Amino acid sequence: MDDYKLENLVNLIDKLRPLIDEGGGWTVTYLRLQALFVYFQYAVASVRLQEENIQKMADGQHKNFSTHAEYADCLLKLYSSAVTAYSNLRTCLRFSKTIIDSISELDQDGEFKNFRIKYEQWVKGVTNKRDRITAHPEEKDRIVWKPNMWSDNGQVRFRAINPQIPSASQEIILEPRKDLEKLREYLSRLSIHLARTWKLKPCEI
Repeated sequence: MDDYKLENLVNLIDKLRPLIDEGGGWTVTYLRLQALFVYFQYAVASVRLQEENIQKMADGQHKNFSTHAEYADCLLKLYSSAVTAYSNLRTCLRFSKTIIDSISELDQDGEFKNFRIKYEQWVKGVTNKRDRITAHPEEKDRIVWKPNMWSDNGQVRFRAINPQIPSASQEIILEPRKDLEKLREYLSRLSIHLARTWKLKPCEI
């Protein structure tokens, strides 16, 4: 599978293109979907960069590098690409919400509403992780500090330290590849619901 492909979304964009000349807000919707696809690709690139650096660490970690500086650089890229991935995941979800919110509740059938309910907690989880790591790292009496662990599957753990009550410190877990694949599933299904709601020819599943 081509990691960068998202066929249902691309098909939806193609079906909207002829409607731009008709007005009625289709131009804005079309541009939002285009931007959504671009940020999805950014998210893919971020996750792939993290995985490339995890591979460099395989079977030895620091022993795979000729200098400590090379090892430190790889480790930094491993962590920073995970953080970047969540910024891009969050942007995709933001564009998705804007598009969904532009559709009247009356036009959202039961299937569409059930779809939103199914993914609601996951969307909130990704949003909260991104906000704590990059947007508000000093909120809730805790400072997000340096990462303290990573796994072969891409999982990265960050400590959120409470300077006054160290025992109240928390851990934030990022799982870039897992959440990227969940986003792929979410956007693919969202594209199907949008095509039906807008009475376009259904996208392929």
